[in-house]
Amino acid sequence: MRTTPPAMPPGFAFALGAVLGVLATTAAVTLGATTRPVLSLALLVAVVDTVAALSTTRATLATAAVCWALHAGFVLGRHGDLALTPDSARHASVILLCSLAGLVVAHLLRLVNRGVAWRPAHRLQRTVGLR
Repeated sequence: MRTTPPAMPPGFAFALGAVLGVLATTAAVTLGATTRPVLSLALLVAVVDTVAALSTTRATLATAAVCWALHAGFVLGRHGDLALTPDSARHASVILLCSLAGLVVAHLLRLVNRGVAWRPAHRLQRTVGLR
């Protein structure tokens, strides 16, 4: 079963996600996320979920890795030094789980847009030709 292709090619979506991640991190640090890292985390999760909605799994997971590195390097750490702390590991798991949830939602929305999901079984059998 084929799904609807993503709206954006993976290479472009990853590059866009990286740029949006840098912008989100810059905005978060400007707003004081070094004392409240949840602000940065929320912005970066929004970036990753946007890429999940627009592109493929590979682009989403690569963007999640870049966003975590930005968060650990410039919000939890200073001047780009990665902070490998328990908080950093917890925030990495939050970004990863949110990216996976975004991918599942995006996949389900693509199925619904195709008209495959949520179709009653007897209608599906007639459409496919099964009896």
